[in-house]
Formats: sequence, structure tokens, C-alpha cells
Amino acid sequence: MTPGASSFLYDWFGVNLQMFYWLNGLHAPGWDAAMVLGSRLGSFFNAAWIFAGLLGVQAWHRWAPQRHQAAWLPHRHAVGRWLLVFGLAYGLAAVLVSLLKWGFDMPRPFMVLPEGSVHRLMEPESLHSFPSGHATFAMLVAVVFWPTAQVRWHGAWRALLVLGLAWVGVSRVGVGVHFPADVLAGYLCGLLCGGLARHVVPAPPATDGLARWAPSAPAERHYRRLR
Repeated sequence: MTPGASSFLYDWFGVNLQMFYWLNGLHAPGWDAAMVLGSRLGSFFNAAWIFAGLLGVQAWHRWAPQRHQAAWLPHRHAVGRWLLVFGLAYGLAAVLVSLLKWGFDMPRPFMVLPEGSVHRLMEPESLHSFPSGHATFAMLVAVVFWPTAQVRWHGAWRALLVLGLAWVGVSRVGVGVHFPADVLAGYLCGLLCGGLARHVVPAPPATDGLARWAPSAPAERHYRRLR
């Protein structure tokens, strides 16, 4: 990458570094703890908990007696599509982020900035900074599970996803392992992989499956015929 292109695409003519110093310079016991927790929430390894939760809901729908079925749980067809979309998005993101980290080989902030100028709260998983894998994971989770108005409590659910997305992104700068440009690139990677997965995996007939909490009556009759 030429110096001019780097200044425009990554350095943002100095804004990237200024934002890093501002966010990384915020210190307080509670704030630091929140930054560490936000970074841990954005780990790719948390996909195991998401898969386990979705599979648990599927198992409940399959084996729980009908009288014990919880109306507040998402419909099994919606959960089935979530599993497919999330699995595909996760695989795409893991490959894309790995290739970009290896290809660009951008250093972490503490590797290039003066010693003592970076408030580092965590050790990174690798020495490659661009893009942020945590921001990628947070964005793909938000895209995959983003609901529409038909979902119960959709407003609160959307707010929770946005809060988590911002929390993870800010935390990666707060703990001193990413520049803001890395986080933005991670968001774009997660948006691309999550959006592509949602486009590739077809929705169940007569319902979004991702957007609706339960299929309509015609859709349910359709699935009964398929069984």
C-alpha cells in the first residue's frame, strides 16, 4: 500500500491515531473492567455458546411434551435457519479475517507507538491488527440475529444488539490492541459475511424464519406436509 493510500484508507490523515489515543486514554476501574468484558464478549470462541443455545432450543422443541412448549421461544423453523445462517457466516468470517490479517500484516498499536503511550489491558491472540476479528464477530451476530417488527420485543432486541456491537468495538481500542480503523474494517467484514449468509440460505415458505418469531398457519401446514 502506497503512503498516500495508507494515509487515506487507514490513517484517515491522522484521525485514526487521534481517536485511538482518546479512547485508549479513558481510565477508571469500572471503565477498564467494562472494556475487558466487552472484548471477551466479542471473541470468536463465543460461537460455541450460541450454537449450544440454538441446539438446546431445537432439542426442546423436538423432545419436550407439547403441553410444556414455551410460547416465548422462537419457532423451530426460525431456529433452524439461524443455525444455518450463523454457521455459514461464521465460516466465511473466519476465513476472510484470517486472510486479511495475514495479507496486510498490520501491527498492533503497542508495537508501533512509543513505549508507555498505550494503556494495554489484554494480550492479543496474534500480532496482526487489521481487521479486528472481535468486531467482525460482533457485527455478524447482529446481522444474523437482526429481527424485524414481527419479532416479539423487537425494539429491545435491536437495542441490545446495537449496544453489544458498539461495546465490543470500543473495547478493542480501550484495551489497547486495535486502532479504530481495525474495528471499522471488522464491522465491514462482519456485515459482508452475515449479509451474504442471510442471502444464500433460503427463508422458509410464507415466513422470513429469521424475522418472524413463529411461522404463519399456512407455513406450519406446509411443514407438516413435508414431514
